[in-house]
Amino acid sequence: MRADPGGGAPARRALARRAPAAFRAGAWAWVVTGAGHLALEGLLALRPEDPAAARATGAMRAYGIAFGGVRRSLYDIDRGMSYVMATALVFAGVVCLLVARSAPGLVTRSRALSGLALAASLVVLGVSLTLLPAPPAVLFTVACAAFGLALAGARRDPA
Repeated sequence: MRADPGGGAPARRALARRAPAAFRAGAWAWVVTGAGHLALEGLLALRPEDPAAARATGAMRAYGIAFGGVRRSLYDIDRGMSYVMATALVFAGVVCLLVARSAPGLVTRSRALSGLALAASLVVLGVSLTLLPAPPAVLFTVACAAFGLALAGARRDPA
């Protein structure tokens, strides 16, 4: 039996075997974050508004912004951006899941896709830690760890 001079070949192979599953876990974290946000928005819309929130919402609806020839209230812009970003996050996660299933070589033979997903997750984790409540921060921490494992298990791109 030959010793591995680098000492890392078995660990490297183990990471490579786990890369697709780790990548899928990161993608699912994106899907759950977006879908959870949309579900929470729907549930919150059903409950009665407390007086302080009603005043804040009224002020947002009263303040309009014209952009590109279209006038929208600050409330409409806030809600619209929230729904669009959550929906985009679901779709991006589903695309990653489809890629992992249909073209697993993009996950295992190249670091590009996992690296891009990790970079996006790190940026959004930073925003989440700064501006959002705990659930998205937890889910993006999971995504960062998962995409990081997928990246570590992927082969280095040829120079």
